[in-house]
Amino acid sequence: MRMPFATHPLQLLAGLSVWALWFVVVYGGLSVACSAASADATAQRGVFSGINLLLAAVTLATASGLAWAALACGRAASRIDRAADGGVGRFIARCASALHVVAALSTLFVGFPLLLLWPCI
Repeated sequence: MRMPFATHPLQLLAGLSVWALWFVVVYGGLSVACSAASADATAQRGVFSGINLLLAAVTLATASGLAWAALACGRAASRIDRAADGGVGRFIARCASALHVVAALSTLFVGFPLLLLWPCI
């Protein structure tokens, strides 16, 4: 079964675009949540505040989605016959898989401080 979405050229932009959107939503949401929350509520809970837990959940969901996309593109690349399209589809799927992995790792790397730092200082 061929997955046509894995060979679409927009896959090359999708992973890092999702990462950029995640970055804006998480850190914008953190700023809004910190301005709306009282100082006492966030200081008492420390690292395990509701803000951090929600942002960590969004981070894990985004990284999981990116990892799934990387796996799907990688599997599609291995199923594509090189002679069928001159190798272009296979190249796009492999590159997209690698870019999705980079985006997933970047999401985890940038989101890791959410588990270590107080949300509102």
